[in-house]
Amino acid sequence: TLISTCNHLTRPRRAAVWLCWAAALLLLGACSPHRELYPRLEQLALEQKYLDAAQLVEKNKETYGDRNSVLYNLDRGLFYHYAGKYQESNEAFSLAEHRMDDLYTESVTGNVAAFALNDNTLPYRGEDFEMVIVNVYRALNYIEMGQVDEALVEARKVNLKLESINDKYPADAKNVYKEDAFARMLAGVLYEIGGTRNDYNDAFISDRLAVNAYSTDFAKNYHVTAPDALARNLLSTALFMGPDELQAAKRRYPGIEPMPLERKRELGQLYFIHFAGKSPVKVEDAIRAAMPDGNLVKVAFPRYRSRPYLITGSRVLVDGQPGTTLQDAQPIGAIAKENLENRRGRIAAKAIARATAKYLANRALQERARKESQAAGVLGFIAGTVFAEVSEQADLRSWQTLPDMVLIGRVLMPPGPHQVSVQYTTAGGAVAGTRDLGEMQVAAGQTRFVILHTLR
Repeated sequence: TLISTCNHLTRPRRAAVWLCWAAALLLLGACSPHRELYPRLEQLALEQKYLDAAQLVEKNKETYGDRNSVLYNLDRGLFYHYAGKYQESNEAFSLAEHRMDDLYTESVTGNVAAFALNDNTLPYRGEDFEMVIVNVYRALNYIEMGQVDEALVEARKVNLKLESINDKYPADAKNVYKEDAFARMLAGVLYEIGGTRNDYNDAFISDRLAVNAYSTDFAKNYHVTAPDALARNLLSTALFMGPDELQAAKRRYPGIEPMPLERKRELGQLYFIHFAGKSPVKVEDAIRAAMPDGNLVKVAFPRYRSRPYLITGSRVLVDGQPGTTLQDAQPIGAIAKENLENRRGRIAAKAIARATAKYLANRALQERARKESQAAGVLGFIAGTVFAEVSEQADLRSWQTLPDMVLIGRVLMPPGPHQVSVQYTTAGGAVAGTRDLGEMQVAAGQTRFVILHTLR
């Protein structure tokens, strides 16, 4: 066995042999089995066999492994959501959220394996934006189950999470992702459903926060502005709040006539939320960094790469007439890229420090082995070099079953039955497919949500 063989070697030679074996194991571990699962999941999603996809994830729990338990539950939760299994979806997302929270509060700075090898040795805790999107999905699940109060709890969690996330970063290195306009907008819609004066007051506050977030963070960082539905909601709640708030809202949106909330409650509302496309995936970037003695070593860090897809938009037809064109509301892919790019310097600094430490340890091993014999020195050099090269791997894990973009639109309609259909469109506006939603019934004052998902 390896152990009995090593016991007959001197310490420098044993260290060299162990480094060779460690390098081989890292090469095997680099071929993460759960990555082989994603093409099969993507195909099932393309065929809209979401329940089958969720069950496939569950059958491969061991393939994910303990270090990827967060990803396991995120994938389960997402596919159950699209399958209409909202309770099962929330149970999976709850497990993911609790594990993410636990991992986020743990200090990883003292993790020797992560520093000596790479971040793949750590349990995956999720990107900042992934931690927040969990609550968006949970809120939508509760809405579909008719539990508005519980949905509002999820919307409120977003603000607390964003504050917590940014508290972790130094004052001079705050994260670019510090606000989520879509979650704010969703909270405003949920408050408005309540129908009391306090609810309307809270709806106005959420609408205003959402508009501010779109006009600053989202417009600046992701080139996404407030959807038309949000602008109209703000004007309605501002009209309820009073003349000062209404004038401020009108200055922001001068071309829209505010609809009184009393009039809105005489109608039915259909909100369409379209999860479109495929989120970007992480790939490895590598550079050669100079060591103290001038030699160059590999330093690896991740970046996001976009994945192409055809359907980028959608428009709704009600009773054969144009209802609304959905608009960008949450650019998940752009958020992912900016969030990672914002941390690039910090990630690179950590990677360089890790590569330097491995290099210096390797040189020390070589020197000790060389003193024993020339052959041991050569073996130590080869083992250390292979280990340093192979162990320097970027952490490429991500919640890659997410969409690239969330779009939203709203239709107001008289109470009663209506024939509703959706046209999916390309970036050039061409119709790429149609989905007939059949007859949908809305009552006065009722707000319903229609969840759409396209991958191609």
